[in-house]
Amino acid sequence: MRRIRWLRVGLLALGALIACAGVACSLLGPDFSPAVATDSMRAEGLESRHVAWTPEGGDEETLHYVVAGSGGRRVLFVHGSPGTWEAYRGYLDDPRLRAVARLLAFDRPGFGDSGRGRTEPSLARQAAAAARVLDAEPGPPAVVVGHSLGGPIAARLAVDRPDLVGALVLVAPSLDPSLERHRWYNVAGSWRAVQLFLSVDMITSNRELWPLRAELEALEPRLREVRCPTIVIQGDEDELVPPANADFAARALPPGSVEVRRVPGEGHFVLWTRPEWTVAAIIESLSRPADALSGTGGE
Repeated sequence: MRRIRWLRVGLLALGALIACAGVACSLLGPDFSPAVATDSMRAEGLESRHVAWTPEGGDEETLHYVVAGSGGRRVLFVHGSPGTWEAYRGYLDDPRLRAVARLLAFDRPGFGDSGRGRTEPSLARQAAAAARVLDAEPGPPAVVVGHSLGGPIAARLAVDRPDLVGALVLVAPSLDPSLERHRWYNVAGSWRAVQLFLSVDMITSNRELWPLRAELEALEPRLREVRCPTIVIQGDEDELVPPANADFAARALPPGSVEVRRVPGEGHFVLWTRPEWTVAAIIESLSRPADALSGTGGE
């Protein structure tokens, strides 16, 4: 009886996990094929580029990124998990942003056309990949936008390469290690039997999220090293990343450098449901004088 009961529980968990996977994949857009995406975006003024990158202690890899807009100022978008550059397609198409900056969105290592399926759980190496994209597109310090897992990656980039980051816009960021826990779907997603029914992107996502708490614990004491202003946008009904992460950011980052903006009635996907909040934060960050975006201010 006990075996049958656990079998039922497992089947229910599998069904729920597959349903969650379907929702997550639907958020990636109707077509997740890098090749098809590249063909369809030329008419939209988007340019697809690749750059070689060698992670510390690893072999040479290729990073894929997309460029839109013009101007000296740069905005780099860092997607969550799972995801690709297409998570920010609406922002790359936004005429207000295109008019004032060069917009860069990349496939993080393990997703899209940047070694899809090759898991990279290290925040430091993910941040190094983001730095490689910025190094390939020279300009003044960038405004770096990170959603969900992209948030701590953006923060790690600001710690490791302050010369590249002039401002942070963190949307529903996972930052507080004490709030990071393995949920039932993370556990179920680690079972081989369940993985047979999951996409490669969901498997990669689960593998990079599994050690996230330890990665955040290592990042926490270094957040005081962030030298640039930060805007945190947080939906107050976020059920995936607890809203208390925004309070943690206000405590952990240098005093006076953080502004928390709470969006009433919104959840984790506020990046897409209320894009005007993120657009406004980007434009505000870009409007600061160039010397204020030097990445060298503060303690």
